Amino acid sequence: MSWIKKYKWMIASIIVVTVCFGFLGYIFFDMMNSKSTSTAAQNVTEEVEESTNTKEVVSEEVVMNNNPFGSEQATLSEEDILNYMHGMSHQKVIADEKWLHFEMTDERILFLINLIENGQYDHEELLLDILTRWKAGDFSQADEDHNEIWSLQGGTIGKATGVMSAEQEQQYLEEYDESIK
Repeated sequence: MSWIKKYKWMIASIIVVTVCFGFLGYIFFDMMNSKSTSTAAQNVTEEVEESTNTKEVVSEEVVMNNNPFGSEQATLSEEDILNYMHGMSHQKVIADEKWLHFEMTDERILFLINLIENGQYDHEELLLDILTRWKAGDFSQADEDHNEIWSLQGGTIGKATGVMSAEQEQQYLEEYDESIK
């Protein structure tokens, strides 16, 4: 017992050093994981762009294994899909209130289409109809699409009242740049 008293400063120092190295190791591995995740996301984006340019379909494996919304979930609930679509629609619609902000990209649209086509969802016909139009670049009824999704979610505030012009959309992207995921 007396040796513990004699060496307690040394034991305390070893514990502090161990904790510090553990913390630094955690930060290092977290940074490495973030870099590999962003590299993987960049690779998927390049594959999607390449596929879009050549009018090929993105392989299901690439889309299904790389959730472009940043989640690592292998499958999504219908509520998750509705949230993503609702948040993406905000980029295109005029509404008084907007809480969700997801950038609308071809990669995300393709991901959701593949997910819905390979799953079982209550409203898959409606969701695929909306996403197919968006994939084709048709946002002429994005306000109606938003309101359909919003209604399925029990929305009471923030009903879309129109479709944004290109200038309004650019202003939205700049205004919500920090909030858009």
